Amino acid sequence: MTIDEFYNYITKYMTPEQALKKLLASQMDWYEKLKLPGEEGREPVSPIFIIANAAMDLGWDIVLEDASASEEIRGLMVGTKEYIDVNLKSKVR
Repeated sequence: MTIDEFYNYITKYMTPEQALKKLLASQMDWYEKLKLPGEEGREPVSPIFIIANAAMDLGWDIVLEDASASEEIRGLMVGTKEYIDVNLKSKVR
């Protein structure tokens, strides 16, 4: 199915805005189920772990600051090797 065919299919009975809201809502619901414990006793999944795994699925690199394991993660960078190289070069002294 092409993008245009998919667009026409999902907007056949609703506006593009309604379709987008439905698609976003389903993804947000799924994300909330992943990050919060469920009624089935599932353990929560850290949003940082979700980001890192998604980056690996995309074949992207992950960069964390050089800090001890006990320190809180203040941020991370994900992207292609080229993206990270360009952005880290401007930060390196």
